[in-house]
Amino acid sequence: MNFFTALFGTCKGTKVFSALRAQSVIRALGHLLLLTLICSLFILACTYSPATRKIDEIFVNLKDVFGDIRIDKNGITPTKTTEMKSLIIADNQLKITYLPAVNPNYLNELDANDISSGFLWTPTLIASWFKVSPDQFLLVPFAYCAKRLLGPESIKRSAIAAYINSRTSLNDRLICQFPELSWPALSAYCKNTFLTLSFIGNLAGIVLQVVFFVALFALILNLSGQNANYPVLKYRDRFVVGIYASFPPLLIAAMFSAFELPFLTFNSVYVICFSIYLIVVFSRLQSDLNRQRHPNPK
Repeated sequence: MNFFTALFGTCKGTKVFSALRAQSVIRALGHLLLLTLICSLFILACTYSPATRKIDEIFVNLKDVFGDIRIDKNGITPTKTTEMKSLIIADNQLKITYLPAVNPNYLNELDANDISSGFLWTPTLIASWFKVSPDQFLLVPFAYCAKRLLGPESIKRSAIAAYINSRTSLNDRLICQFPELSWPALSAYCKNTFLTLSFIGNLAGIVLQVVFFVALFALILNLSGQNANYPVLKYRDRFVVGIYASFPPLLIAAMFSAFELPFLTFNSVYVICFSIYLIVVFSRLQSDLNRQRHPNPK
């Protein structure tokens, strides 16, 4: 059975599952990947414009606070401030910290207010950072004065100052990932990064969630019927049926996520709809199987 026949059949009712249980596991997973791709693209298409507007607003705010990015003999500096300044943006999820000098005391407060990611800006370096443990950070430089290219590096909090002082210098050339180091260029970079990470995150997250819940529910329902006096579906059949039973819940959850509807998240909508629909589907299949094994006498 092809993808669209399976998709439309699962959305119309439970009758199609008698045929779908004969599908191979590989084919079922392939159909799941295709539907996940469609859902991810739909979510991205609906959320990209509002997200880019938020990014534009953030960079307007950054320019108001810091001014333009200036590059001269003093390094990479803002035009509106010469002192240490921090700004929390993106609904309190990102923190921009400018340090006119690499001060370990200020670096100790890098993740204050429970912030787990942000940007660190010094005259010799601009880097994004991600907190991976209470005292460990992933530092990703993208504009810096150095003798060689710097890649992402996992580093302890106490070693960040030494890292910047040893790897960068005002005497070295500027290395930048962008043709122009400016707020518009950084804004475009953030939009492209959002596009890529959102799509990959949705795609991988949906597939892993579906496979996990299908495998778990199929195992639970399979074990619950082991001691019954009637035939039960094989685990392989339950897994394949579970994959296809995820199709309508995925479409509903994608709608919630794409239109950013309140109260429920993608995960909660999917789990609720999948749990109910899977039980209905398995009950239908079990009833059909019982009739086949024990037909009513005429």
